[in-house]
Amino acid sequence: MTEKYQTYTLADFIQDDAFIQWAKSPEAGGDAFWEQIAALYPHQKDVIAQARQTVVNLAELSRPAFDEEEAGLIWAQISGQMDDAPVSERVFRLGWLRYAAAAVVVLLATWGIRHWYREPETLYAQRTEQLENMHEEINETANERIVQLPDGSRVTLAQGSRMSFSGSMDGSKREVYLSGEAFFDVKRNPSKPFFVYAGELTTRVLGTSFTVRSFEKENVASVQVRTGSVSVEARAPRKTQSVVLAPNQQVSFFRKEERLSMGLVRVPQPVIPQADLAGFTFNNAPVSTIFDSLSKAYGIEIVYDKEAVAACRLTSSVQEESLFEILGVICEAIEADYEVTGAKIRISDPHCN
Repeated sequence: MTEKYQTYTLADFIQDDAFIQWAKSPEAGGDAFWEQIAALYPHQKDVIAQARQTVVNLAELSRPAFDEEEAGLIWAQISGQMDDAPVSERVFRLGWLRYAAAAVVVLLATWGIRHWYREPETLYAQRTEQLENMHEEINETANERIVQLPDGSRVTLAQGSRMSFSGSMDGSKREVYLSGEAFFDVKRNPSKPFFVYAGELTTRVLGTSFTVRSFEKENVASVQVRTGSVSVEARAPRKTQSVVLAPNQQVSFFRKEERLSMGLVRVPQPVIPQADLAGFTFNNAPVSTIFDSLSKAYGIEIVYDKEAVAACRLTSSVQEESLFEILGVICEAIEADYEVTGAKIRISDPHCN
């Protein structure tokens, strides 16, 4: 029954009958229950405190200054001193005061909720609005924008994206908050890990290059690794999941399903210098040697049956073809198939003459 409070917003709390009753008339049992909720969901502690104060403030605003009987006595005294004033005018003034007071209550309550207790619309806003000494970069151009971070790291910010970070990055860890898409080339510093918070995803690295995409309105958020390795955690209302990614691997987080899916990037890049890869030349070489060389060059596991390809030999060279183009040529030559399964490539049904 308490699970719903895990994702309650400020607006949800101040519309919850049980919460309103407790906030207006606290009692021991209620205190224990809401203390339990705060303990179960620590991230809701501040929201609960704000919601409680909001209910109390609104209750104070809407409470009449005096009751109807007292108002009648006061008005009788006033009217006795104003015998010359028309009755209609007195009634009009009293009615106007009542309606004006009611209007003020409504306006103050509405403005208070929207202004004093404004609820952030996005996770990015929730995380950054309370931070001090933060610097924000926004890319409103039609092109990518390069941003140099204080620690020497380099960020390529995509169109329509924004990020915030400490103006000095002098803490025990380097933290960046992203809404949108960006490619990070992080300067290595083992003593100060680098964190990127983007929607439900938290990416942690020491020094590497990777892309994070997390637009608030898209169902899928993702992290793609170019070099090095990163750990990615997806924190959703129902569960938390984490993976470690190597070069050319990516993870996609499906928000509606709260599901992580790991795989390869669409166009794998070599983890060795491109010039070294272009020099790969195989002269009547065992296919197993070619597969193993490609696996090391791209940092991707290629799974195949060593016995099935034992008799397969090829003469080939690598020029500017992509990994999948190279695999296509090899598999055509040995009458095999390849498929990407998760973060691996599998070779099946080779036929060597």
